[in-house]
Amino acid sequence: MKDTHPTSIRSSTQASRPYPGTPRPNPSTPRAGPRFFPQNVLQDDEDMGTDAPPYDTSPLSPHLSSLSPLSTPTPHPRASPDQPLPDDLLLSPEEQHNADSPPSGLTQASDSGLAESIHAPNDDGGDHQMSTSALPHTLSAEEQNILTHLALAGQNCAAVQNDGPHHVTDLPQFTPTPLGGFPQTHLAHSAQVFDHLDNKVLLAWFQVEHPKFVVRVFDQTGKDVLDKAAILAERIRANISIVANFIHQEAQPVRVSPPQPQGSKYLPLSFLVYNISPETRDLILSQRVWSATDITFEARPPDLLFCVTGFTSPDTDIVQKTIADVWAYEDNRAHINDILSMSEIPEEKVHIATWNLIRSIRVEHLDFKIAGGLPVPRFNIFAHSPTCDAKAWTELCSYLRILDYPTGLDGCGTAVALTQCPICHSIAHPRGLCPFPFVTQWNGPKINVKLPSQSSRQPGNGRGCGRRYN
Repeated sequence: MKDTHPTSIRSSTQASRPYPGTPRPNPSTPRAGPRFFPQNVLQDDEDMGTDAPPYDTSPLSPHLSSLSPLSTPTPHPRASPDQPLPDDLLLSPEEQHNADSPPSGLTQASDSGLAESIHAPNDDGGDHQMSTSALPHTLSAEEQNILTHLALAGQNCAAVQNDGPHHVTDLPQFTPTPLGGFPQTHLAHSAQVFDHLDNKVLLAWFQVEHPKFVVRVFDQTGKDVLDKAAILAERIRANISIVANFIHQEAQPVRVSPPQPQGSKYLPLSFLVYNISPETRDLILSQRVWSATDITFEARPPDLLFCVTGFTSPDTDIVQKTIADVWAYEDNRAHINDILSMSEIPEEKVHIATWNLIRSIRVEHLDFKIAGGLPVPRFNIFAHSPTCDAKAWTELCSYLRILDYPTGLDGCGTAVALTQCPICHSIAHPRGLCPFPFVTQWNGPKINVKLPSQSSRQPGNGRGCGRRYN
């Protein structure tokens, strides 16, 4: 008993775990073909159902048989011990199939699928045998998912390049864009940014290559611009460089050209910004107003028609209907047609352009007050210009300003002179009604009305007040 028991255990252990010198099949190499098996070892398909003799038929010791229900050990490391394993199960199911059937069919199917897959490398056509009658490749779920991501990636990259920094800018140096955008500023005419500018400088600005744009500095008069032109130009350049470097690292140096006056009576307010990228230009123009602690400037103001007063009702709907009725009156509409016919609009479309102008009327109420706090409402009148001709648009605005706008119960409106705001340079409101200082986290100028000093007007200190002698 002592001799057989260790020997049986040693033989069983050697069979299940061979010594290093014991020959065993290499799992990394294929085990099919006559190189590894004689011709009569592998069974035919019709003999697969018959029970094959176990690998090792030598009986085990009674002690081992009672300890474990295992049959004969097998070299296969993951084989199930519940049933005896035939010799042909030494091969994996894939290898068994390769050994019994020609491999060309499977290889051809795999090559065909890989060749038509989007993940296959673009090799020469001679490397793949493509059948002329091959069915179109059906994309798998994984391939379809990748294509979907690629399509969205292109769209997202375009959005990041064009809209990402342009839509929302979170630069801490500037006032964030409020909900709905910054308040609108308006010009007396479309070319007001070039008013009082020297013709030679204006011609030089026109000859500068794009991208470029014109800015106006908030809370600066023409005299301030003339006296501090170099300082303001440097502040504009420094702040626009922050925006440019936000979009492009190591962006090209921004150039700013200060204005030069045409005469000594009226002074210009605008600066030319150039030597920038198109992305920087688009971002500056999309936000329009840039307010830092040292300077606030605007890049693209819209237009305004005129301002009317005389209405006793603050209702903008009443004013809008009155303006539209006056413009639609036959004589006035005919005069508008004559003005628009001198522009680039075709003669057969002038009538439509006039009605589009009337339908585009928009009214803005100004909470205007006179001395003593008495409210006297004023209304700014807006409309979309149907023409790009500056001369025709100027004549149209001049004609609409001289018209009267009567109502039955709410007074008669007439055009009044526009008041320019010294803060934002808009002609749509005075300084006290400027909306920019009320923007959240506004860095620009505030509404601080400078009252004249009274020290020079004290009794006894002015001219004509000499010493009194008793």
